[in-house]
Amino acid sequence: MRPKRPRKPRPSELFEQRVHRIIELIERSGAKVTWNEHVPDPDNPKKPRQIDITIRRGDHVTHVECRIWSRKQSVTWIEGLMGRRESLGAHAVIAVSAGGFTKSALVKAAAHNVGVRDLRSLSDDEV
Repeated sequence: MRPKRPRKPRPSELFEQRVHRIIELIERSGAKVTWNEHVPDPDNPKKPRQIDITIRRGDHVTHVECRIWSRKQSVTWIEGLMGRRESLGAHAVIAVSAGGFTKSALVKAAAHNVGVRDLRSLSDDEV
């Protein structure tokens, strides 16, 4: 019997892992950076919620959500992240997009303290 081959990572997982590594390099100050964390939903503890990347600095928790879509992300995603931040009790949330953001999404994010990172414009020097 042949051993089972490991599953090939999906492009979204590879993107998340790349963002995770960038954050690890930036957060050398003792923050704990975790990829693909599952946390209990406060409203339904039997149903864990998946977080792409979690950054912990003491009691401060930041959730990072990533999208590798080719199109710009809309205000709807930003609003969803605002609700997720509140529901899961995170202090901050960052949206990372491979395809950028619409102008409306950027306005909404700025108004509600949602960090946005557009990896289309990230240079090697910035990393």
